[in-house]
Amino acid sequence: MKYFLTFLVFSCVLGVNAQKFTVYKTTQPFYDIIEWKGMGGLLLSKDPSGNSNQIYLTLVGEQTKSSWEQRFAPLDGKYTYIASENARYVYFLRSLQPDAGKIYFDQLNAAGNIKNTSVSYVSAIKNLGFDPYSLELVNVVVTDKALVHHFRYFDKKEKTHTDIATFITHHNMLIYATVLGKIHDDELKANRSHLIQYTGFTGDEICFSGYSETKNGKGWNAVVYNSKGQELKRFLIKNTLGSTTAFPTSGFGTNGAYYLNSQNTTQNGFITFHNGKYFVTTLNTTANPQLELHVLADDKLTLVNKFEIAKTALKKPLNISVYPVNEALIYRLSASELGDKTVALFTNGSQPFLSDYSNLVVYNISRALMPTTPSTFVASLTQYNLFFEKTQLKTATDMEFELKQK
Repeated sequence: MKYFLTFLVFSCVLGVNAQKFTVYKTTQPFYDIIEWKGMGGLLLSKDPSGNSNQIYLTLVGEQTKSSWEQRFAPLDGKYTYIASENARYVYFLRSLQPDAGKIYFDQLNAAGNIKNTSVSYVSAIKNLGFDPYSLELVNVVVTDKALVHHFRYFDKKEKTHTDIATFITHHNMLIYATVLGKIHDDELKANRSHLIQYTGFTGDEICFSGYSETKNGKGWNAVVYNSKGQELKRFLIKNTLGSTTAFPTSGFGTNGAYYLNSQNTTQNGFITFHNGKYFVTTLNTTANPQLELHVLADDKLTLVNKFEIAKTALKKPLNISVYPVNEALIYRLSASELGDKTVALFTNGSQPFLSDYSNLVVYNISRALMPTTPSTFVASLTQYNLFFEKTQLKTATDMEFELKQK
């Protein structure tokens, strides 16, 4: 599909470390902005009269990045935005839930190319020996090489939970499927095992994991696949951290688990696989309760960062969810005594950053990394932070941005 150039004109220079520039309206007026973490902001524009359901997307990034305008036409203007740090593609799902065994979406890549298509997972699931229409969708994520759907099947007779993943490769839209594992209901109820979760990706390594207690010890069983569903490795990260506390978790960020509100499980800590490293998050409720972030190196878990939690916040279960970015692991912490917060535990050991949670952070995750106001959009990029005052969307047609060097 043809795409149109959006010209970025720099209106003034404020010095070596900051500069302002203007993005001019081209086809339709801008009405919103969402973050593509690591790439910048996607300005959204549409026909205010409602005669057209086309949505235009304009990428605004660093000064040295090219910018483009592209468009797609979701039915009734509705879509589900799926994005991840370090993935060169984002997806706008026409329907989060598959429709009659098909997944409909618009795929957008970093060069500004967009594809509208659908993929059927029926044959791939049947080849595994399962009824594709009896599966529960648990999560949808985008990695650098594939769009991944995580399904779960509960066998009422056998009382077992079977986790299944499908992988749709970005370039040729081929679909692959694999069984991730099976857990008996008794194991879950006895708290000896926890349900399998998507853990993260690096390049063409896509990881799932789950905590268990077996004769081989306690720890997190990790399995890594490529984008064709082929198992690359399987290993155990032993829990050498002593006593850790199980906690409820849920989805957070631009992934299916958040939109579905489906990943409501209990975990005794969890793994995050990001930038080639395995991070382990645990809740320590001993003398000084704290959220702890560890990294696996040389088969040892080393403390990277921590966030102290008041004991009063643990009177009732603390729900913990995570979204990884290159600077930090960002957590949503929810409890009646604590409220709803985000905390960024920086992987370089810097002071954690705490802020109040709002739905704004889902589509603008960089808000959880630095101070900002509800009306200000901010994107953490490689060399700069990008700032945009969203009140302009109501009062102006041309949008002013500012880049500040980190």
